[in-house]
Amino acid sequence: MRMGKVLIGILALFGLSACELQDATAQQKTVTPREVYEQRTRKDVVIIDVRTPEEFQMERIREALNKPLQTIQEWVNTLPKDKKIYFVCRSGNRSAQAQRIAQQAGYENTYNMQGGMLAWKREGLPVVSGR
Repeated sequence: MRMGKVLIGILALFGLSACELQDATAQQKTVTPREVYEQRTRKDVVIIDVRTPEEFQMERIREALNKPLQTIQEWVNTLPKDKKIYFVCRSGNRSAQAQRIAQQAGYENTYNMQGGMLAWKREGLPVVSGR
């Protein structure tokens, strides 16, 4: 009987932890590469590629601006608050970090492109390279 109460208590704690984790990530907004492709030329959209300048020059979305994640504290507060901001990287990890940082800085319309440039290319979407 006592063991059952202990087990119920442990399960309840795990349940609360899962809820807290879900709440912590609930603000993460994502979009697919196709959605970014379809929105990329709109005047109310900015695409920020947070990869290194070398990665960006190798291949990128034509409309993207390169703002490396490692310097985000220098540029995050210069982003337009009246536009949708799509963050992009190689696989979606750095762009997720950038999106989270931008949200913490007060930007509401920020999105992480799922799967990054790897997913973009898998979809067969166009890239440009060089300077």
